[in-house]
Amino acid sequence: MNSLKRIMADAKARRLPLDLHLHTRFSIDVSKGSSFNDYIVAGDRLGIVPGFLDHFQSEKLGTRGYPFNEDVIPAYLDAYDKARGTGFKSYIGLEVDYYDPILHDDWNVKTTEWLDAHGEEFDYFVGTVHDVLTGTITIPFELEALLKYHDFAAVEDAYFRVLEAGIRSGRFAGFAHLDVVYRFCGESGVVQGDARYYREPRTLAAMELCIQTDTMIELNLRGFDHPWSSTYPSEESFNMFKDGHPGDVFFPGSDSHDVKTFERFAPLTRKYCDLLYG
Repeated sequence: MNSLKRIMADAKARRLPLDLHLHTRFSIDVSKGSSFNDYIVAGDRLGIVPGFLDHFQSEKLGTRGYPFNEDVIPAYLDAYDKARGTGFKSYIGLEVDYYDPILHDDWNVKTTEWLDAHGEEFDYFVGTVHDVLTGTITIPFELEALLKYHDFAAVEDAYFRVLEAGIRSGRFAGFAHLDVVYRFCGESGVVQGDARYYREPRTLAAMELCIQTDTMIELNLRGFDHPWSSTYPSEESFNMFKDGHPGDVFFPGSDSHDVKTFERFAPLTRKYCDLLYG
């Protein structure tokens, strides 16, 4: 069985809330973040099982100090082992970048080699797409830079093409925030909002493809902190999809980059776990 499905089935049987998308200070976009232990202590207090999903980007391998270099990863895993020694349940995974196979398939090859070598050390690997064409879509100033050279429709097209390839790759137990390309669409966003984005057919097609490939879909809650102001996939797409797909299809994640965010999202985490558990 898919590793994330096992985790979700156990949590559902126990009615135990989970947050399976937490970033520690080991993530490259976190400068002064929280430790494994900080989250586990908070999870114990909140009654929410923490699941870690630090960023893995194969193009960073070889960079000095990168936590997933072969000479450094033992320290990363040791830090987790010491934290979980507290006894409260937790899980460890990685949010793994999938790259455009036309532009950077060499990075995808490196990813596969690394995941094959270290698969036994983690509970799950979750795929993600952050970069399309010549830039990053999940950081506002980088999206703005990208839009100087490409219109947003071209960015959408590229995103969904790479997303489909990533899901079809079969490398991941789950895939994260499927419509994250729309993160900065909306009021005060980089791109003007459009009602179409919340029920985008290509998002729904990606969700169907996840079912076909035994890939779990993240219900990511962090969109409420962005101009998007909804879940990923959007609440509208989620509601359109879930009734026709019973069972453990989704897994929850707040995409927190520090313990304060994990704590702030705890009520939403409980709400959506209750919804997913039925």
